[in-house]
Amino acid sequence: MSKEQEVTPNTEVVQKKKLGLLPKILIFFLLIVFLCFGYMHFIEPKLLVVHEYPVINEKIPDSFNGFKIVQFSDIHFGRTTNEQEVERVVNKINELKPDILVFTGDLFDPYITLSENHIKFLTEVFSKTTAKLGKYAIYGDNDYLNKEAFSNIFTTAGFTILDNSTIPIYYEGTTPIYLSGIPSASKGEQDLTKALAKDEQNVYQILLMHEPVLFDDVKNETDLVLAGHTLGGLVPIPFVGGIFTLDNTGEYEDGIYQKGSSVMYVSNGIGTQDVSLRLGNVPSVSLYRLYNYE
Repeated sequence: MSKEQEVTPNTEVVQKKKLGLLPKILIFFLLIVFLCFGYMHFIEPKLLVVHEYPVINEKIPDSFNGFKIVQFSDIHFGRTTNEQEVERVVNKINELKPDILVFTGDLFDPYITLSENHIKFLTEVFSKTTAKLGKYAIYGDNDYLNKEAFSNIFTTAGFTILDNSTIPIYYEGTTPIYLSGIPSASKGEQDLTKALAKDEQNVYQILLMHEPVLFDDVKNETDLVLAGHTLGGLVPIPFVGGIFTLDNTGEYEDGIYQKGSSVMYVSNGIGTQDVSLRLGNVPSVSLYRLYNYE
């Protein structure tokens, strides 16, 4: 075979092979995006963890050492939280065997069309929650859209709705702690003076409120604040914060905050709002154990 007859590479085929790499990269990128979105929408919002915290304050009576408070918040029923997820939350609550159980608002998603079957289910499932000394709830901003249904569901299920009110709680002793609750800040109906009124001075005070931005108004007025509303920013970015920050969050998006003598815990809640996504922000129930010593 002469040199002129030697087989030379088909440059057209080589070029086609090189051009084929770009579509492969694009397909791989789109696959990653699809899987990430699928996880954020279909998987993480369906998970559930327990966040456990020791709460230490010398004002807590000896009889309350080890006292368990379980908080759940922001169900947003009707979006990513369906009946199966609510039942799982109730089962987890009962596993924790709380002394008191508190709900810090937003049972409903604002876009839900609430039916009689929904009301019946929610009433029955929350009736199954158990707590040794009592169950308590406050209104979230979205609950005002179905305020009567919210009230009927929780009252029938055995919860006391704290609406600018406070009650003493006794536990194996004669010295109480006080539990107070205020409604959502969205309506401007909160009355902290009324809510924090108590019969005794220098007693341990717990306040339930929906929006954490009100912490600036109650610091040094109460010992422990339990709040919700923020959903942890839904998709938090380290050192930046949540991509989806709700109004009345302020600087308190998720976790533990202290100002003066007051400590606040902000729950990242159960459901989603506006966008049906969570990433790095698994839905949770919170368990607090009270102690007067370290």
